[in-house]
This record gives sequence, C-alpha cells and structure tokens, in this order.
Amino acid sequence: MASIRPLTVQQMDRFVRQTAGSGYNTALGLTTGTRARGWFVEEVEAIVGVGADAYDAAVASLRAWDHTNLDWFRVHRPESTPLEPGAVVAYSVRILGLWWPFACRITQIVDTTTPDGSREFGYVYATIGRHAVRGEERVTVRLSARTREVIGSVVAVSRPAKWYVWLGLPFARRSQRLFKPAALAALAHAVRRRTTAPTA
Repeated sequence: MASIRPLTVQQMDRFVRQTAGSGYNTALGLTTGTRARGWFVEEVEAIVGVGADAYDAAVASLRAWDHTNLDWFRVHRPESTPLEPGAVVAYSVRILGLWWPFACRITQIVDTTTPDGSREFGYVYATIGRHAVRGEERVTVRLSARTREVIGSVVAVSRPAKWYVWLGLPFARRSQRLFKPAALAALAHAVRRRTTAPTA
C-alpha cells in the first residue's frame, strides 16, 4: 500500500484493521541477551536533558510519541496509541519518495528504579504481520542518580523479511540509521519545550 502522498487517516485505519490481529514475525528478546549471527544491531544514546523535571518531561514525551514527530516518519493516531503491552503501533515512513505503512506491537514496558536512585522508563516493540523487516526495538530514557543527566537510548536489532528489502538494503539501512539520532533529537526538543513552557 505504498503511496506517493502521505497516507490518509482512513488508509491507515484500514491498515490497522488488517494488521492488528497478526502475530509476531520475529523472535522476541532480541534487544537483550545474545543476538544471533546475521542480525543488524544499532545502539544510539544522547543526553536529552538534566534533572528530575527533564526526566518527567522525557517520560511524558515518550508516552505522547513526541520522539516520532519527524517529517518522514509518522505514528498513526499517537493520541490513542497507549504505551502498554499488546498495543499495536502503526506508522508510515517515507522511503525513496514513497510512503509505506508498517506496524509493531509493544511487548514490554520498562519502568525501573535502581538502589542508587537511577530511574529508567520506556518500551520495547517488535515487528508483526507482513512487516518488511523482522526485529525488535527498545526505546528508553534514563535518569542517572550520579550525574543527573537524562539519557535517551534506542537499541534496534533487525534483518530484512522481504526480498525487496534485501535488494534495496543500502536504502533500508540508511532509513534505519537516520531514525535513531533523529528520534533522540526530537525527544530532546520535546523535553526542552515541556520544561520551559510557561505555567498558568
């Protein structure tokens, strides 16, 4: 269902109905533990703020999908896509001038506090149905008790699931590599906006 124009809400709604009942097309647990040979692994981190207020803003931004607010990547109905296990996350991506729909399902919510007071929040989602790739992605924000830095992190493990992705692998890999730093930059921007917004 690729399109020259951005996919409409109605088109994405139809895609969600067709995809929501699909099972995973990948093994789970790829972003933790040992990764199998033949998978692409990428890990990107960036400081997105400092202090507890910035951490709270980062958590709120993840829940609102602010980190996906990109010109070429759009989460479908982010206001009604909850961060909870089992939720289907549908999105469209512009690749080589065309918009393509994809879907993943959230498998895990990360919400921990370590004995030293460091905190971490985020989610893990995995590809489902006829997704063009197989894999899993972990997106988190972490507040360091020692430095007070808020660190955004994206860890992705993937490999093509379709022949045409193998054929266009350099382009597919470029899109994957662009997303992670762009998402963390968007997250940092959202944190600044939330922490500097005037109070009533």
